[in-house]
Amino acid sequence: MGLQRLAFTKLKTMKVLIGIPHIFSPKKDSVYSSESESKRKLKTNALALATEGNRIRHQREHWIHASLGFRKQITTRALTSPMGVDLTFQVYTDLRKSLAVNLIENKAINIVNIELEDAKQMPMVASRSIIEQAHEYDMICYMEDDLVIEDTEFFQKIHYLINGSGGSLSFLPHRCETIPGRGDVILSGDPDGGRPDLFWDTGEKITIPWPLGDKQFYRATNPHSGCYFLTQHQALKLRDYWTEKNWVSDFTLSGPLEQAASGLLLPVFKIMKPVPEHYRFLMVRHQDNLWQRHSFETTTLGK
Repeated sequence: MGLQRLAFTKLKTMKVLIGIPHIFSPKKDSVYSSESESKRKLKTNALALATEGNRIRHQREHWIHASLGFRKQITTRALTSPMGVDLTFQVYTDLRKSLAVNLIENKAINIVNIELEDAKQMPMVASRSIIEQAHEYDMICYMEDDLVIEDTEFFQKIHYLINGSGGSLSFLPHRCETIPGRGDVILSGDPDGGRPDLFWDTGEKITIPWPLGDKQFYRATNPHSGCYFLTQHQALKLRDYWTEKNWVSDFTLSGPLEQAASGLLLPVFKIMKPVPEHYRFLMVRHQDNLWQRHSFETTTLGK
């Protein structure tokens, strides 16, 4: 299966909504970052990067040091980029259990305070809310509170891939961390031998024509990336599907974060990720060190 070759045409500035669920509620001896007091500083910085950091990286506005002329003063001049997007952030949080109070005030970053007795419901609340607002945006994104989208052309790539494949595929990035002295590690690996018991583990692959060399995507056995990105048309299709089902799923993934992300997409779209060797083509940076939980295979040590 291949993607039709599209011309790289100038896109209008996209209006994008990013919904982020956020809870920080320390509990003794918990292994989860959102429940670990020792992660307070890390999680505070991560939330700032996921909101303000992503906003600055992908907005249209930027600056340049410009001279007013020969032997004249240097000034900082405002510019706009056609590659930027109009971003709106909605941080869904319970302010009784939250680090959102530390965020820099900005009109593009909105705090949605929802008091929940069960904090595990917050991811689904955020995901459902942005899907139900899809008619107001060109693209909606669900994203966990510690992800940074480093590729400045990320949204344009997603738009291109979705339109070129007819909208039936959902393209997700690999979520990565850095192992000091070694390199990037992909967190969303697939089990050896696959999972034939899962309806989405079909082994499908597609080839993406790209000016710098074709890229390959595969239908991921492990569909979770901590995020998803849908065009308005896709999001409305997803909204209609779940509204008809009264937002009740026939299956449950491993946790509330997974269920609110890829769990909502799986019945409607084929989730595609870059093959591991092409992971840099679509990648988000995870602001944590989950890689420390797992040992290295002995065959890779020392390499």
